[in-house]
Amino acid sequence: MNETPLNQILFGPPGTGKTYHTINQALAILAPDLLVQNSGNDPETRKRLKAEFDRFVSAERVRFVTFHQSFSYEDFVEGLRADSDAETGQVKYSVESGVFKRICDDARTRPASDLGVRGNPAIWKISINGTGSSPTKSYCLDNGEARIGWGETGDLRGDYEQNAYYQSLGAGDKGTLSYFAEQMVVGDILLCIHSAEQIGSIGVVTGDYRYEAQVPAGVIGDYQHVRSVRWLYRDINLSILPLNDERQFTLKTVYAMSRFTWADLLSYLQQQGVKPVESVTVAGAVDEPYVLIIDEINRGNVSRIFGELITLIEESKRESADEALSVKLPYSKKPFSVPKNVYLIGTMNTADRSLAGLDIALRRRFVFREMPPRPELLDDIEVAGLNIGQLLRVMNQRIEVLLDRDHCLGHAYFMPLKKDGSQARLELIFRNQILPLLQEYFFEDWQRIAWVLNDQRKAPNDQFIQERTSLAEGLFGRDVGQGLAGSYWTLNDEAFERMEAYLSILDASLVGGNQAVKREVVQGEITLRELASGSIEVWRAGALQQPTKPVLRELAEQLGLALESASGSLLTTRGLGRQLIDRLSQGAA
Repeated sequence: MNETPLNQILFGPPGTGKTYHTINQALAILAPDLLVQNSGNDPETRKRLKAEFDRFVSAERVRFVTFHQSFSYEDFVEGLRADSDAETGQVKYSVESGVFKRICDDARTRPASDLGVRGNPAIWKISINGTGSSPTKSYCLDNGEARIGWGETGDLRGDYEQNAYYQSLGAGDKGTLSYFAEQMVVGDILLCIHSAEQIGSIGVVTGDYRYEAQVPAGVIGDYQHVRSVRWLYRDINLSILPLNDERQFTLKTVYAMSRFTWADLLSYLQQQGVKPVESVTVAGAVDEPYVLIIDEINRGNVSRIFGELITLIEESKRESADEALSVKLPYSKKPFSVPKNVYLIGTMNTADRSLAGLDIALRRRFVFREMPPRPELLDDIEVAGLNIGQLLRVMNQRIEVLLDRDHCLGHAYFMPLKKDGSQARLELIFRNQILPLLQEYFFEDWQRIAWVLNDQRKAPNDQFIQERTSLAEGLFGRDVGQGLAGSYWTLNDEAFERMEAYLSILDASLVGGNQAVKREVVQGEITLRELASGSIEVWRAGALQQPTKPVLRELAEQLGLALESASGSLLTTRGLGRQLIDRLSQGAA
């Protein structure tokens, strides 16, 4: 028994794998046995799961949508679309289904493909010997056929237009014959009427047009134009008015019904409790699941997007439930309900909005699954002696104290270090992801950002963010400058290249004090040292030089060394320092 909730939301801070885990959640619904058999976290298992998930996407059993501030009810459920009429050039408006209505329609109608119903079938009204009951109509329903008159035209697959009887017919009768013999196709739906306001029987066309020179006993003599039909519903005597904009059937024997779809018809039949004549899957009798993944569900206006359908997604209000409900949609005016085999999986970034700020209607109709940061997934990653799992734990503990747990850092940002555990990769992660995210979290309160990075306890050259004395008096004069006096903050680019800057996020004492010197060279009054940690120090006349890189560049230019690597990128402080020490060491030798 599948206990997966119909509606669920995965929530957590950025980078905790919410979207990543929607694949597993979807497969738990669509292929639970496969998920059990592939429960590992290794790359090969993930590859197999992703391949199966992609197969469901290709089969349109899984759909995606991302909510945003401009996303609306018309995008999600249905709306009006303006088109230009090819013949008249006039603007016309048609109702277009949104992503949610489309997946509901498919979930309801797809099982009927086993019965020969084609995708998006045309729906035809047919009058077999008028309204009410008759021997001809009974014969057709009992023997899987649909018949119409005007048999004197002969076989409509031949040169019938030269037939004198055919030429004597009016345009309406000629149109009926064309619809029945030429435009109707296998897989279309037939509505055989009981009266001007009632559907009598419903069937699917299963055979091409044929002409019978001799009709069976009891059938009207000129009912020689025939189609094979599988009658799915019989003698239901159901009103057509709610589906057809409160309009009756017209007198024409055969014509296309354009005001509703096969999905609308099936939904209406279910709401009315109408059962098919056979024990077959016609209107959702088999729960073949469909999944709609809604990314960033909390970024849209949920009340405006779902509208009146927010009630219908409840399990107790779904089709076939004891308290099933339906609504009349505002644009198409058709009844609509939500099938019980449609699952909603949302993702929610708590840094955008906490659970407390969510629409109460959304909160009580979804099951919420927290996706917290998982630093234990990073415990086996070390970069130059720095345990990445512990790094994430400590930074998140500081964020929880300074802000809240909704704004922690996710483990996914550091997962690339599993494949590339270099300091260069760590530097990119901090420069391009961690620091910009902290700026957003703390609204550029640099003091608190520095606390998260433990900069207040570091040596100046290891601080990512440095506090500088204000230049206000020099820029604006004493009178104005004193009012603007204070400090300002700058980024220390060189700290991103120093491993000590990352190590001391955990504890500044780890890199404090005197460190072992791996190599040392002297060039005039300049001393270059490569420390055991790999960092480069530059001393001039006994004073530590900060920043380091300008001095290294100056020295490299004096020695004629390139400032770029073989790939063309600028050398880092460490790379340039090592190159200088190598050259000077060779000279000394």
